[in-house]
Amino acid sequence: MSTTLSVEDLDFIESELSFDDKVSLLFILYGQRNPRYLSQIITIACRSPEEETHFLFDWKNHAAGPEWSSELLEALLIIQANLCLVKCGLDDDELRERFLPHVIELTSFVHPVLKGMYLLCEKMDDGVAEKVIDYLKKNHSVGILDSRFFELVLLALISEDLVRLGSKSAGEECDLLLLVACFKSLDLYDLAEFCKRIADSFNKELTNKQNQSDNVQGSSNFKQIPKIEDQQQLDPDRYYILKQHAGIILIINQFKFYRDQNPELKDLLPLRPLNDRRGTEVDKLAILNIFTAFGYQPLVVENIPHAEILSQVEHAVNSVKSTHCSLVVCLLSHGQEGKIYGSNSIPVNVKSIERAMAAEKLTGKPKLLFVQACQGPDLQSAVEIPQKLEHDGPSSEKTASVFVDFLVAWSTVPGFASVRHIEKGSWFIQELCVKLRELHQRDHIMDILTAVINDVSGKRGYANECMVPIIYSTLRKKLFFEPLKNK
Repeated sequence: MSTTLSVEDLDFIESELSFDDKVSLLFILYGQRNPRYLSQIITIACRSPEEETHFLFDWKNHAAGPEWSSELLEALLIIQANLCLVKCGLDDDELRERFLPHVIELTSFVHPVLKGMYLLCEKMDDGVAEKVIDYLKKNHSVGILDSRFFELVLLALISEDLVRLGSKSAGEECDLLLLVACFKSLDLYDLAEFCKRIADSFNKELTNKQNQSDNVQGSSNFKQIPKIEDQQQLDPDRYYILKQHAGIILIINQFKFYRDQNPELKDLLPLRPLNDRRGTEVDKLAILNIFTAFGYQPLVVENIPHAEILSQVEHAVNSVKSTHCSLVVCLLSHGQEGKIYGSNSIPVNVKSIERAMAAEKLTGKPKLLFVQACQGPDLQSAVEIPQKLEHDGPSSEKTASVFVDFLVAWSTVPGFASVRHIEKGSWFIQELCVKLRELHQRDHIMDILTAVINDVSGKRGYANECMVPIIYSTLRKKLFFEPLKNK
């Protein structure tokens, strides 16, 4: 499928857009070029919003540069006009991977502050907009032509030089102090912080650019990836896991087991010896493959007794730097409800592992815990496991994450066994890794896990056995991974 636009596409695209979407799109395209002109043509068009327009054709001929197709594609993705692009025969998924519209201040051709200002408009309802307009009229001599769209208010501020978008090519800083002061005066502190961080992010990148060698072409002025902590604070509803800041992944892989001879631990041993977990190596490699591609630094430990499990988790926590954005722990072992086994066949409560992960230094960072282990002795079909399928476990304390910014994913619901193929790995881990690679470029982690549950629950073994994974989450935001360049 194509990933570029032709001149012939312009009128069709415009006919597919609502008038509101036209205003948003033109704001992004014209905002730094000619805000006064844009204010005038939008104000005139508001009188007859149903009439046919040719704004994009005019923009392409009179305002846009040689990269007009890419700039327009990026702007259309920002305003979420994806259906329009699909109707043009474009590959929606490939475009999203290319332009990252969900990452607030990361742009390729569009001015990053205009992208942020568009998102600001989306955050404001009519009541808030009216309060802001009243404040501006009382405290600043702003010639607002029309208040039906907050984009027009912003265009007036830009035209009067009360808001400065900034220019990386000219070395000019962004200045949104008037908006910040306005929002603070109206007790709209979230919006004030949003504007402040948009400006700070732009200006930090500008400073970095000025300190670097001048080998960046003008068309790529906005390609530098911002710091993950800045991105997460810009949008209160999303975490962004960027490759350069991803964090640590700890994999505890238990595949050989023995029975601890300490008499004090005798009562904790399972009734029957635990079998070696054939197939777990496939799971370990699949996890390493996808998470290192996401940028995680791996820590892998294998066949450790129960007493070392918590110390390894604590070591992983201590390895997370302030610049990292997350911690991932994967537990591959036998288990019972709410517990996993050390290599010495002594169980560890997963709740204690969660407590170790809930360190103060990780406050505000997402913590992901994936557990491939049984939560009970029974298969969900209540039949014996056939030749090449095994279950991870030999019951009953409930476990659930009660900590903020946690996600805990078990391979099976409490009380049931977890199916693992001795050659192909476990159903849960294999499907998790496949779905992460397939869906991460457009879906957040909870949507990805929903797809995992759907596919795993639909699988059947040789004797019709099945399993259903279960997710516990206290994540406060949607979590997205930076799209991989090569799938």
